[in-house]
Amino acid sequence: MFKVDDNNIRMIRGDSGVFNISITDINGRNVELTDSDVLTFTLRRTVRNPTIILQKVIVGGELNIKPADTEGLAFGAYVYDIELRRADGYVDTVIPPHEFLLMEEVTY
Repeated sequence: MFKVDDNNIRMIRGDSGVFNISITDINGRNVELTDSDVLTFTLRRTVRNPTIILQKVIVGGELNIKPADTEGLAFGAYVYDIELRRADGYVDTVIPPHEFLLMEEVTY
């Protein structure tokens, strides 16, 4: 199970999940990314915890979480954000910190 609700993510540990990311400007128009732009997903236990639990570069507008990414993690609440870095030095946290809930599984 992988569910996204208002950018909060819930998933069963060890499952697969795909989260499509689209970026719009202040007028609601899609922002086209170039090959030199980098979108990064970062997962931590809490916002202020310095330890990165999982970090993935988003390719083609798709965050692809694979079973191996979460199968060794503890169940519970985490936080994530997604940051855009452009080649010209512009940085924008396009999804500010949101909840990432890793739920228990029975079959593993």
